[in-house]
Amino acid sequence: MTDIKEKLNTPKNRITIISVLAFVVAICCIFAFAGKTADEAVVSSSLASSEEVISEASENVGFGLYIDGNLVAALENEADANAALDEVLDIRASSLGLSSEAKVSFNNKVELIKGEYPEEAFVDTAKACELLGKKNAYNVSDKVLSYSGEALPVKLSVRSVITYSETVTLEYEVKKVYTDSMKNGVEKVLSKGYNGEGEETYEIVSVDGVVSERNVLSLDITVAPSDEIIRIGTQSNGITVASLGTFIKPYDGVVTSYTGPRWGRTHNGIDIAGDRCNGKPAVAACDGVVVRADWYGGYGNCVIIDHGNGVQTLYAHLSAFSVQVGDVLTAGDEVGKIGSTGNSTGPHLHFEVHVDGEIVNPLIFVDYDD
Repeated sequence: MTDIKEKLNTPKNRITIISVLAFVVAICCIFAFAGKTADEAVVSSSLASSEEVISEASENVGFGLYIDGNLVAALENEADANAALDEVLDIRASSLGLSSEAKVSFNNKVELIKGEYPEEAFVDTAKACELLGKKNAYNVSDKVLSYSGEALPVKLSVRSVITYSETVTLEYEVKKVYTDSMKNGVEKVLSKGYNGEGEETYEIVSVDGVVSERNVLSLDITVAPSDEIIRIGTQSNGITVASLGTFIKPYDGVVTSYTGPRWGRTHNGIDIAGDRCNGKPAVAACDGVVVRADWYGGYGNCVIIDHGNGVQTLYAHLSAFSVQVGDVLTAGDEVGKIGSTGNSTGPHLHFEVHVDGEIVNPLIFVDYDD
Protein backbone atom coordinates (compact mmCIF):
# COMPACT_ATOMS: atom_id res chain seq x y z
CA MET A 1 0.00 0.00 0.00
CA THR A 2 2.88 2.32 0.91
CA ASP A 3 4.57 1.53 -2.39
CA ILE A 4 1.45 2.51 -4.36
CA LYS A 5 1.19 5.89 -2.62
CA GLU A 6 4.85 6.58 -3.26
CA LYS A 7 4.45 5.76 -6.95
CA LEU A 8 1.40 8.04 -7.27
CA ASN A 9 3.21 10.89 -5.59
CA THR A 10 5.96 10.99 -8.12
CA PRO A 11 5.74 13.97 -10.52
CA LYS A 12 5.50 11.85 -13.59
CA ASN A 13 2.68 9.75 -12.30
CA ARG A 14 0.72 12.81 -11.11
CA ILE A 15 0.87 14.29 -14.62
CA THR A 16 -0.37 11.05 -16.09
CA ILE A 17 -3.34 10.87 -13.74
CA ILE A 18 -4.31 14.48 -14.39
CA SER A 19 -4.18 13.87 -18.13
CA VAL A 20 -6.45 10.85 -17.85
CA LEU A 21 -8.99 12.80 -15.76
CA ALA A 22 -8.96 15.66 -18.23
CA PHE A 23 -9.63 13.24 -21.06
CA VAL A 24 -12.55 11.67 -19.23
CA VAL A 25 -14.09 15.12 -18.51
CA ALA A 26 -13.70 16.11 -22.17
CA ILE A 27 -15.46 12.93 -23.32
CA CYS A 28 -18.38 13.60 -20.92
CA CYS A 29 -18.72 17.15 -22.16
CA ILE A 30 -18.84 16.00 -25.76
CA PHE A 31 -21.64 13.56 -24.97
CA ALA A 32 -23.52 16.17 -22.95
CA PHE A 33 -23.41 18.72 -25.74
CA ALA A 34 -24.28 16.05 -28.28
CA GLY A 35 -27.39 15.14 -26.28
CA LYS A 36 -28.49 18.76 -26.04
CA THR A 37 -28.05 19.20 -29.79
CA ALA A 38 -30.18 16.16 -30.41
CA ASP A 39 -32.99 17.56 -28.25
CA GLU A 40 -32.82 20.85 -30.06
CA ALA A 41 -32.98 19.03 -33.36
CA VAL A 42 -36.15 17.26 -32.21
CA VAL A 43 -37.71 20.60 -31.20
CA SER A 44 -36.74 22.20 -34.51
CA SER A 45 -38.22 19.28 -36.38
CA SER A 46 -41.47 19.60 -34.40
CA LEU A 47 -41.69 23.34 -35.14
CA ALA A 48 -41.12 22.74 -38.81
CA SER A 49 -43.80 20.08 -38.81
CA SER A 50 -46.26 22.46 -37.06
CA GLU A 51 -45.54 25.22 -39.55
CA GLU A 52 -46.30 22.82 -42.37
CA VAL A 53 -49.61 21.87 -40.74
CA ILE A 54 -50.50 25.52 -40.24
CA SER A 55 -49.49 26.26 -43.82
CA GLU A 56 -51.61 23.41 -45.08
CA ALA A 57 -54.57 24.56 -42.94
CA SER A 58 -54.29 28.15 -44.12
CA GLU A 59 -54.61 27.01 -47.71
CA ASN A 60 -58.23 25.89 -46.89
CA VAL A 61 -59.39 29.27 -45.59
CA GLY A 62 -61.73 31.12 -47.93
CA PHE A 63 -65.21 32.57 -48.36
CA GLY A 64 -68.15 30.22 -48.30
CA LEU A 65 -71.02 31.24 -50.61
CA TYR A 66 -74.35 30.48 -48.96
CA ILE A 67 -77.80 30.86 -50.55
CA ASP A 68 -80.72 30.65 -48.12
CA GLY A 69 -78.42 28.92 -45.63
CA ASN A 70 -77.10 26.33 -48.12
CA LEU A 71 -73.37 26.14 -48.96
CA VAL A 72 -72.86 26.39 -52.70
CA ALA A 73 -69.04 26.48 -52.78
CA ALA A 74 -66.00 28.25 -51.38
CA LEU A 75 -63.88 30.83 -53.17
CA GLU A 76 -60.42 32.10 -52.34
CA ASN A 77 -61.47 35.74 -51.94
CA GLU A 78 -64.57 37.86 -51.53
CA ALA A 79 -64.10 39.68 -54.83
CA ASP A 80 -64.34 36.45 -56.85
CA ALA A 81 -67.53 35.48 -55.03
CA ASN A 82 -69.15 38.87 -55.64
CA ALA A 83 -68.11 38.76 -59.30
CA ALA A 84 -69.98 35.45 -59.73
CA LEU A 85 -73.07 36.78 -57.97
CA ASP A 86 -73.10 39.98 -60.05
CA GLU A 87 -72.71 38.10 -63.32
CA VAL A 88 -75.59 35.72 -62.62
CA LEU A 89 -77.78 38.57 -61.32
CA ASP A 90 -77.19 40.65 -64.47
CA ILE A 91 -78.07 37.76 -66.78
CA ARG A 92 -81.23 36.95 -64.82
CA ALA A 93 -82.35 40.61 -64.70
CA SER A 94 -81.80 40.93 -68.45
CA SER A 95 -83.76 37.74 -69.19
CA LEU A 96 -86.69 39.14 -67.17
CA GLY A 97 -86.68 42.31 -69.29
CA LEU A 98 -86.16 44.58 -66.27
CA SER A 99 -85.40 48.25 -66.90
CA SER A 100 -81.75 49.27 -66.76
CA GLU A 101 -82.81 52.01 -64.34
CA ALA A 102 -84.14 49.49 -61.81
CA LYS A 103 -82.17 48.61 -58.70
CA VAL A 104 -81.86 44.82 -58.69
CA SER A 105 -80.80 42.31 -56.05
CA PHE A 106 -81.40 38.67 -55.22
CA ASN A 107 -84.61 38.11 -53.30
CA ASN A 108 -82.78 35.30 -51.48
CA LYS A 109 -80.62 35.44 -48.39
CA VAL A 110 -77.07 35.63 -49.80
CA GLU A 111 -74.10 35.32 -47.42
CA LEU A 112 -70.31 35.22 -47.78
CA ILE A 113 -68.80 33.64 -44.66
CA LYS A 114 -65.06 33.48 -44.10
CA GLY A 115 -63.78 30.21 -42.67
CA GLU A 116 -62.09 26.85 -43.35
CA TYR A 117 -63.61 24.65 -46.03
CA PRO A 118 -62.67 21.28 -47.59
CA GLU A 119 -60.21 21.53 -50.45
CA GLU A 120 -62.77 20.06 -52.87
CA ALA A 121 -65.25 22.87 -52.00
CA PHE A 122 -63.06 25.54 -53.62
CA VAL A 123 -64.03 26.74 -57.10
CA ASP A 124 -63.18 29.68 -59.34
CA THR A 125 -65.56 32.43 -60.51
CA ALA A 126 -66.58 30.64 -63.70
CA LYS A 127 -67.44 27.43 -61.85
CA ALA A 128 -69.37 29.40 -59.20
CA CYS A 129 -71.49 30.92 -61.99
CA GLU A 130 -72.29 27.43 -63.29
CA LEU A 131 -73.30 26.26 -59.82
CA LEU A 132 -75.58 29.31 -59.54
CA GLY A 133 -77.38 28.22 -62.70
CA LYS A 134 -75.60 30.04 -65.53
CA LYS A 135 -76.16 28.24 -68.83
CA ASN A 136 -74.76 30.88 -71.16
CA ALA A 137 -74.46 34.64 -71.47
CA TYR A 138 -78.24 34.97 -71.84
CA ASN A 139 -79.86 32.26 -69.72
CA VAL A 140 -79.80 31.16 -66.09
CA SER A 141 -81.42 28.03 -64.70
CA ASP A 142 -83.62 28.11 -61.61
CA LYS A 143 -81.61 25.23 -60.14
CA VAL A 144 -78.65 25.85 -57.82
CA LEU A 145 -76.04 23.12 -57.25
CA SER A 146 -73.46 22.59 -54.53
CA TYR A 147 -69.77 22.05 -55.31
CA SER A 148 -70.42 18.29 -55.08
CA GLY A 149 -73.09 18.47 -57.80
CA GLU A 150 -75.99 18.06 -55.38
CA ALA A 151 -79.18 20.00 -56.23
CA LEU A 152 -79.90 22.46 -53.41
CA PRO A 153 -83.41 23.34 -52.15
CA VAL A 154 -82.97 26.88 -53.51
CA LYS A 155 -84.71 28.88 -56.22
CA LEU A 156 -82.98 32.12 -57.14
CA SER A 157 -85.31 35.07 -57.66
CA VAL A 158 -84.67 38.73 -58.43
CA ARG A 159 -86.10 41.73 -56.59
CA SER A 160 -86.23 44.98 -58.56
CA VAL A 161 -87.12 48.49 -57.40
CA ILE A 162 -87.80 51.36 -59.80
CA THR A 163 -88.84 54.93 -58.98
CA TYR A 164 -91.37 56.95 -60.99
CA SER A 165 -92.77 60.49 -60.85
CA GLU A 166 -96.04 61.56 -62.44
CA THR A 167 -98.61 64.34 -62.33
CA VAL A 168 -101.73 63.36 -60.38
CA THR A 169 -105.12 64.96 -59.80
CA LEU A 170 -105.95 65.89 -56.22
CA GLU A 171 -109.70 65.61 -55.84
CA TYR A 172 -111.53 68.17 -53.75
CA GLU A 173 -113.60 67.25 -50.71
CA VAL A 174 -117.27 68.08 -50.22
CA LYS A 175 -118.07 69.58 -46.84
CA LYS A 176 -121.70 69.72 -45.72
CA VAL A 177 -122.91 72.29 -43.23
CA TYR A 178 -126.34 71.68 -41.69
CA THR A 179 -128.42 74.68 -40.65
CA ASP A 180 -131.90 75.40 -39.35
CA SER A 181 -131.98 78.66 -41.31
CA MET A 182 -133.14 76.82 -44.46
CA LYS A 183 -136.04 74.49 -45.21
CA ASN A 184 -135.44 70.83 -44.59
CA GLY A 185 -133.68 69.13 -47.49
CA VAL A 186 -132.86 72.33 -49.34
CA GLU A 187 -129.22 72.47 -50.44
CA LYS A 188 -127.13 75.41 -51.55
CA VAL A 189 -123.58 75.35 -52.87
CA LEU A 190 -121.76 78.05 -50.96
CA SER A 191 -118.37 77.46 -52.53
CA LYS A 192 -117.76 75.35 -55.63
CA GLY A 193 -115.02 72.75 -55.36
CA TYR A 194 -112.03 72.51 -57.68
CA ASN A 195 -109.52 69.73 -58.12
CA GLY A 196 -105.87 70.37 -57.47
CA GLU A 197 -102.71 68.97 -59.01
CA GLY A 198 -99.52 67.47 -57.65
CA GLU A 199 -96.31 65.62 -58.52
CA GLU A 200 -96.31 62.16 -56.96
CA THR A 201 -93.11 60.11 -56.59
CA TYR A 202 -93.48 56.41 -55.87
CA GLU A 203 -91.56 53.16 -56.15
CA ILE A 204 -92.65 49.88 -57.69
CA VAL A 205 -91.21 46.67 -56.21
CA SER A 206 -91.27 43.51 -58.35
CA VAL A 207 -90.14 39.93 -57.77
CA ASP A 208 -89.15 38.11 -60.97
CA GLY A 209 -90.95 40.80 -62.98
CA VAL A 210 -94.24 40.54 -61.07
CA VAL A 211 -95.27 43.69 -59.16
CA SER A 212 -95.55 43.04 -55.43
CA GLU A 213 -95.62 46.55 -53.92
CA ARG A 214 -96.35 50.16 -54.88
CA ASN A 215 -95.16 52.64 -52.27
CA VAL A 216 -95.70 56.42 -52.39
CA LEU A 217 -92.47 58.21 -51.46
CA SER A 218 -93.58 61.85 -51.68
CA LEU A 219 -96.27 64.19 -53.00
CA ASP A 220 -95.48 67.77 -54.00
CA ILE A 221 -98.65 69.85 -54.33
CA THR A 222 -98.45 72.31 -57.23
CA VAL A 223 -102.09 73.45 -57.11
CA ALA A 224 -104.05 72.87 -53.89
CA PRO A 225 -107.63 71.57 -54.24
CA SER A 226 -110.49 73.80 -53.13
CA ASP A 227 -113.19 72.17 -51.00
CA GLU A 228 -116.83 72.42 -52.00
CA ILE A 229 -119.05 73.80 -49.24
CA ILE A 230 -122.74 72.86 -49.28
CA ARG A 231 -125.31 74.23 -46.84
CA ILE A 232 -128.21 71.84 -46.10
CA GLY A 233 -131.44 72.94 -44.46
CA THR A 234 -132.88 71.05 -41.48
CA GLN A 235 -136.02 73.03 -40.60
CA SER A 236 -139.49 72.45 -42.04
CA ASN A 237 -140.27 76.15 -41.92
CA GLY A 238 -137.98 78.66 -43.56
CA ILE A 239 -137.05 82.01 -42.07
CA THR A 240 -137.04 85.51 -43.44
CA VAL A 241 -134.29 88.07 -43.43
CA ALA A 242 -136.11 89.98 -40.74
CA SER A 243 -136.21 86.94 -38.47
CA LEU A 244 -132.43 86.77 -38.42
CA GLY A 245 -132.47 89.57 -35.87
CA THR A 246 -129.86 92.28 -35.40
CA PHE A 247 -126.19 91.57 -36.24
CA ILE A 248 -123.50 92.41 -33.74
CA LYS A 249 -120.93 95.02 -34.68
CA PRO A 250 -118.07 93.55 -36.74
CA TYR A 251 -115.87 96.22 -35.13
CA ASP A 252 -116.91 98.60 -32.37
CA GLY A 253 -115.76 101.80 -34.00
CA VAL A 254 -117.15 104.79 -35.85
CA VAL A 255 -118.78 104.67 -39.30
CA THR A 256 -116.69 106.98 -41.48
CA SER A 257 -118.35 106.22 -44.83
CA TYR A 258 -121.86 104.98 -45.65
CA THR A 259 -123.54 102.92 -48.40
CA GLY A 260 -124.43 104.92 -51.48
CA PRO A 261 -122.84 107.39 -53.91
CA ARG A 262 -119.25 108.33 -53.11
CA TRP A 263 -116.59 110.00 -55.25
CA GLY A 264 -118.67 109.55 -58.39
CA ARG A 265 -119.53 105.91 -57.85
CA THR A 266 -121.49 103.65 -55.47
CA HIS A 267 -119.99 102.63 -52.15
CA ASN A 268 -121.34 99.13 -51.48
CA GLY A 269 -120.94 99.03 -47.72
CA ILE A 270 -119.88 100.98 -44.68
CA ASP A 271 -116.36 101.83 -43.49
CA ILE A 272 -115.70 101.48 -39.78
CA ALA A 273 -112.62 102.97 -38.13
CA GLY A 274 -111.37 103.77 -34.68
CA ASP A 275 -108.41 105.10 -32.73
CA ARG A 276 -105.39 102.94 -33.58
CA CYS A 277 -107.63 100.31 -35.16
CA ASN A 278 -104.85 98.83 -37.32
CA GLY A 279 -104.29 95.20 -36.27
CA LYS A 280 -107.37 95.02 -34.06
CA PRO A 281 -109.79 92.08 -34.57
CA ALA A 282 -112.78 92.14 -36.89
CA VAL A 283 -115.49 89.64 -35.87
CA ALA A 284 -118.35 87.73 -37.50
CA ALA A 285 -121.58 89.76 -37.31
CA CYS A 286 -123.71 86.58 -37.23
CA ASP A 287 -123.41 82.79 -37.19
CA GLY A 288 -122.34 81.36 -40.54
CA VAL A 289 -119.85 79.52 -42.73
CA VAL A 290 -116.73 81.05 -44.30
CA VAL A 291 -117.00 80.81 -48.10
CA ARG A 292 -114.09 83.06 -49.00
CA ALA A 293 -110.82 84.01 -47.30
CA ASP A 294 -108.26 85.37 -49.75
CA TRP A 295 -107.20 88.42 -51.79
CA TYR A 296 -110.19 89.88 -53.62
CA GLY A 297 -109.15 92.69 -55.99
CA GLY A 298 -109.71 96.19 -54.57
CA TYR A 299 -111.06 94.66 -51.35
CA GLY A 300 -107.55 93.41 -50.53
CA ASN A 301 -107.60 90.61 -47.98
CA CYS A 302 -111.27 89.70 -47.77
CA VAL A 303 -113.52 87.28 -45.84
CA ILE A 304 -117.08 86.43 -46.91
CA ILE A 305 -119.44 84.59 -44.53
CA ASP A 306 -122.66 82.89 -45.62
CA HIS A 307 -125.45 83.12 -43.01
CA GLY A 308 -128.11 81.16 -44.86
CA ASN A 309 -131.31 82.17 -46.61
CA GLY A 310 -129.31 84.15 -49.19
CA VAL A 311 -127.62 86.44 -46.66
CA GLN A 312 -123.83 87.02 -46.78
CA THR A 313 -121.50 89.49 -45.08
CA LEU A 314 -118.15 90.78 -46.40
CA TYR A 315 -115.13 92.01 -44.39
CA ALA A 316 -112.44 93.81 -46.45
CA HIS A 317 -108.99 95.47 -46.27
CA LEU A 318 -107.82 93.01 -43.57
CA SER A 319 -104.15 92.87 -42.70
CA ALA A 320 -104.33 89.17 -41.75
CA PHE A 321 -106.76 86.23 -41.78
CA SER A 322 -107.97 84.33 -38.71
CA VAL A 323 -110.21 81.87 -40.62
CA GLN A 324 -110.22 79.72 -43.72
CA VAL A 325 -112.86 78.49 -46.14
CA GLY A 326 -115.20 75.97 -44.51
CA ASP A 327 -114.86 77.27 -40.95
CA VAL A 328 -118.17 77.36 -39.08
CA LEU A 329 -118.37 80.56 -37.01
CA THR A 330 -120.47 81.90 -34.19
CA ALA A 331 -121.27 85.62 -33.95
CA GLY A 332 -118.29 87.34 -32.36
CA ASP A 333 -115.63 84.90 -33.64
CA GLU A 334 -112.58 86.67 -35.05
CA VAL A 335 -112.32 86.65 -38.85
CA GLY A 336 -109.11 88.68 -39.23
CA LYS A 337 -107.16 91.80 -38.32
CA ILE A 338 -108.15 95.28 -39.46
CA GLY A 339 -105.73 96.74 -41.98
CA SER A 340 -105.40 98.79 -45.16
CA THR A 341 -104.88 96.25 -47.98
CA GLY A 342 -106.34 96.71 -51.48
CA ASN A 343 -107.80 100.09 -52.47
CA SER A 344 -107.70 101.77 -49.09
CA THR A 345 -106.72 105.24 -47.84
CA GLY A 346 -105.92 104.06 -44.32
CA PRO A 347 -106.64 101.37 -41.72
CA HIS A 348 -110.40 100.60 -41.45
CA LEU A 349 -112.90 97.77 -41.85
CA HIS A 350 -115.10 97.79 -44.96
CA PHE A 351 -118.31 95.86 -44.15
CA GLU A 352 -121.01 94.78 -46.64
CA VAL A 353 -124.27 92.80 -46.48
CA HIS A 354 -125.64 90.93 -49.52
CA VAL A 355 -129.13 89.40 -49.73
CA ASP A 356 -129.70 87.03 -52.66
CA GLY A 357 -126.70 88.64 -54.38
CA GLU A 358 -127.97 92.19 -54.00
CA ILE A 359 -126.21 94.94 -52.01
CA VAL A 360 -128.17 95.89 -48.86
CA ASN A 361 -127.37 98.71 -46.46
CA PRO A 362 -125.61 97.03 -43.49
CA LEU A 363 -127.23 99.49 -41.08
CA ILE A 364 -130.51 97.58 -41.59
CA PHE A 365 -128.88 94.72 -39.66
CA VAL A 366 -126.37 96.37 -37.34
CA ASP A 367 -126.92 99.45 -35.17
CA TYR A 368 -124.14 102.02 -34.96
CA ASP A 369 -126.26 104.79 -33.43
CA ASP A 370 -125.29 104.10 -29.82
